[in-house]
Amino acid sequence: MVQCGSIRTLVCKTEDNYNIYDDELDSLESLKKPRKKLIFSTIALILALGSLLITVYLLTRDTSPKATYDRINDDKLRDLIVVSPAAQKLPKTGKLFCWVQTSTIYHDTRSLAINETWIHRCDHGQLFTSEKFNDTRIPYSTVFAGIPDNYYNLFFKSRYAFRHIYTNISSEFDWYLKADDDTYVIVENLKAFLSTLNPEEPHYLGYVLKPYLKNGYNAGGAGYILSRAALKIFAEKLYPNATLCPDDIYEDVGIARCLANAGIYPEDTRNSHGQNRFNTFSPTETFHQTKASVDWVKFLEKKGYAAFANDLVSFHHLSPDEIRLFDILLYRVDRKQV
Repeated sequence: MVQCGSIRTLVCKTEDNYNIYDDELDSLESLKKPRKKLIFSTIALILALGSLLITVYLLTRDTSPKATYDRINDDKLRDLIVVSPAAQKLPKTGKLFCWVQTSTIYHDTRSLAINETWIHRCDHGQLFTSEKFNDTRIPYSTVFAGIPDNYYNLFFKSRYAFRHIYTNISSEFDWYLKADDDTYVIVENLKAFLSTLNPEEPHYLGYVLKPYLKNGYNAGGAGYILSRAALKIFAEKLYPNATLCPDDIYEDVGIARCLANAGIYPEDTRNSHGQNRFNTFSPTETFHQTKASVDWVKFLEKKGYAAFANDLVSFHHLSPDEIRLFDILLYRVDRKQV
């Protein structure tokens, strides 16, 4: 027979059956509460530590922009280059070689506008890109196949392009122009300006900006030019030397730094009225002077109509249709009958 204890603890019903009363239930609940508190405290601690680690990571991580290409891969690029039939027919000697830096996403927009307008007025003009165009009548080479389309890889593209031109296309032109695919160039004015200079001397010409380097650099968007002598120095002495021509995440600054290490600096390309022939800003920005701050430009610009040189060479930040409009107004309108 079961011996019953305190009536507050147990009440016997039969020899094999008994019930636990409220006092015992209270005791069990009192054991569960500390366990729940411990679990909640542990979860809170884990979340707090996780938040702390995430905060430390966000505060200490390197967020500086980076290139995704390594120059050690340059030797592999030559085998990836496809040259269109139109580009193969271009001359290998002359006064002016023009190359425009573009990418696949602009093949049907910017690149078409360039191809329809000014690039054919160069003695040799073609687009350098990453992938083939659908139209083989467009003069292009896939010089950048193998270099990822990343803004911070532009230096590696231009660096390799100048070397490729010198080694695999021609070193016999007088002048070599690099331009962006949203730039318009009045080729006749450029040739007239270049005719006053000696290509056997190392010239580096364009629109001069002054940050980053002691002697400034030529803005990539306005288009910049290397003389034959400057290209030779770049291709033979600077390109293979990582000390003289170090990697850079900014294309125009990087090329300028390389040239500066060989004693080649940007020159004053303004005309006799102090007006810029090359323009790295759009016509609207140039007219209203909304971008040419004293912290950036080497030579302060004029404002309004006075900012536009009669012998201007280039404008930047143009849409494809603005490029076409420039061409229409300059070459397709008979002004004598207006």
